[in-house]
Amino acid sequence: MSKHNKIALISLIMAVLAAVIGVLLWHDQQYNLIIMMLVVISWVPFYFKYELSHPKTREVVILAIMIALTTLARTLFILFPSFKPVSALIIIMAVVFGKQDGFLCGSLSALISDFIFGIGPWTPFQMLAWGLIGYLAGLFCRQLYQNKWLLYGYGAMSGIIFSMIMDLWSVLAIDNSFNLSRYLFTVIAALPVTITYIVSNIIFIFVFKDAMFKILQRVKVKYGITEGN
Repeated sequence: MSKHNKIALISLIMAVLAAVIGVLLWHDQQYNLIIMMLVVISWVPFYFKYELSHPKTREVVILAIMIALTTLARTLFILFPSFKPVSALIIIMAVVFGKQDGFLCGSLSALISDFIFGIGPWTPFQMLAWGLIGYLAGLFCRQLYQNKWLLYGYGAMSGIIFSMIMDLWSVLAIDNSFNLSRYLFTVIAALPVTITYIVSNIIFIFVFKDAMFKILQRVKVKYGITEGN
């Protein structure tokens, strides 16, 4: 079994144990804490895999620059809570550099920017949401790079993904329990916000994609960075 598969297996075992122990300790009354533990554990394979890949300094620097750029972009649009270029930048970065860098850029951008916007129990959910958006964009990078309509479509879908994950946190935050009907009601009530996410993602992808694809591809070729992730 490869190191990556071992890490994934260990993470799965940790997730199951966290769920079982959480239920035994809190008797189904602290769903928010249980799910938060599961969310945090879900990051483990990605960070360990990145560490095991022994990235070159230039790769780390480029990733750090993209995280800083995404954080800055979120901060510049602080007056527009749901209209931000964060997801678009994460998607573009992931399409060029792959799913692993996409996940790291998404999750760490959420963490670092929350030092400005406020860190709280919602932060792990933001990290998971943007990390997942970056990972999936990297997973289908060739298709998204070659077809702009697929790219716009994924931008729209990522708005839905982000909103539904954050709606999960909203439900858990009410009384530390999960209720499916309440979750569905929250999803419906949040439709205006979700639509704003969708529209903003499409707009910012349209605005940034050509220039950023060109710049990032040049960087990728110049420094010999591969998508081996």
